[in-house]
Amino acid sequence: MSYSKIIENIESRIGQFKSTGNMRIRKFLEQIGSPHEKLKVIHVAGTNGKGSIVNFLKDVLKDSYTVGTFVSPHLITYRDRIKINDIEISKDNFVKIAEFIIKNEKLIEEEYGRLNLFEFLTIMAVIYFEEKEIDIAIMEVGMGGRADSTNIFDKEKLISIISSISMDHMEYLGSAIEKIALAKAGIINQNGLVVTTNRDPRILKVLINEAEDKNASLYYSYDLEYEVIMSDLTGSVFKLKLDKWEEFSIKQLGTYQIENAIGAIYALYLLNKNKILDVNIEDIKRILKNSVWPGRMEIVSKNPLIILDGAHNEDGIKKLTESLKNFKFNKLHLIMSVLSDKEHAKMLAEISNFTDEVVFVDLNYKRSSDIHDLIKEANEYNLKAQVMKVEDALYYYKNKYKDKDIILVTGSLYFVSEARAEILGYDYSI
Repeated sequence: MSYSKIIENIESRIGQFKSTGNMRIRKFLEQIGSPHEKLKVIHVAGTNGKGSIVNFLKDVLKDSYTVGTFVSPHLITYRDRIKINDIEISKDNFVKIAEFIIKNEKLIEEEYGRLNLFEFLTIMAVIYFEEKEIDIAIMEVGMGGRADSTNIFDKEKLISIISSISMDHMEYLGSAIEKIALAKAGIINQNGLVVTTNRDPRILKVLINEAEDKNASLYYSYDLEYEVIMSDLTGSVFKLKLDKWEEFSIKQLGTYQIENAIGAIYALYLLNKNKILDVNIEDIKRILKNSVWPGRMEIVSKNPLIILDGAHNEDGIKKLTESLKNFKFNKLHLIMSVLSDKEHAKMLAEISNFTDEVVFVDLNYKRSSDIHDLIKEANEYNLKAQVMKVEDALYYYKNKYKDKDIILVTGSLYFVSEARAEILGYDYSI
């Protein structure tokens, strides 16, 4: 099959073939020799921040190890979900492994049905990482945790990390924060090592119960003393007390990235302390200085100043606006698109404190919010709202832009991907 035909096949699986728990992917992997059991895994769940934590971990660990990463969604192509160090899976390997999966799918199809998109891509990552004999696989949960396609690693999980949990995917995970936390807590393994960046007592109660049931060691990054020295449009500097006070700087913008960085640092510290991996604090300092995660508070143009941030829910927008308070700017020009299953009214309420105008982009995507609903909600918060294509929105604000303004593109990682492609000039559609 050609690469384009493989993409068509994968996309035909979107939103279909739901499975109870992750039994189908487990049965498929059993049929092909259980390659997932040969991987040493760091597993990362959460509502916000998990991708940034994966990236921080990858950048540090690739200095000494061969590291595979599996993330979602993709920013440019499906292939950038699956990387070894910083190199995405090649088209040849992508096609070869996809053909193998399609050929062997018949072994489980009659009893369990076809693989859905996320199961398919998870299996592809597992096969690729096992074939390439990587040292460590860092796997980002797609949604939830307990029933997620990535929650298949029962033996060689090095550590589980649970980043900030908030209200998202309620139609699948439940409408109470405790239910969402319970889904995320499902990645905790028997006798495992766990780090969480959460502070909410309701969430922590769920995580503590899960850890106690599984005799796992749960560590809280908020227990660490830290002090923010500086956080602005150049990045952040903070002090953190481990065995002693250490100073770290990160290039990644946003105060919320300090929380993510501390979660990653603490996980690396514990892996080293428990003699699971060999990681040096000085190396962590050196590497985090230059670690960046595209699409998350990313400056893609300096004149005009254009920032992309994949804040895609209420908690994400709140963390974005907390960072805006530290940025010295005159006017915020907002370009936004929000998926229909998000709490878009609450997101608009939060961001309306920083601007009086918004340009919505109506994405050609089935989960996009109804543009008329967005305009109505924007007007309720005294936001002047217009609808444009992404290229027209950028042109519109570039003409209005003045020194010390910010053009902010946000609301969805899918949208940020499209905007990033427009600004930087590449084809995001494959």
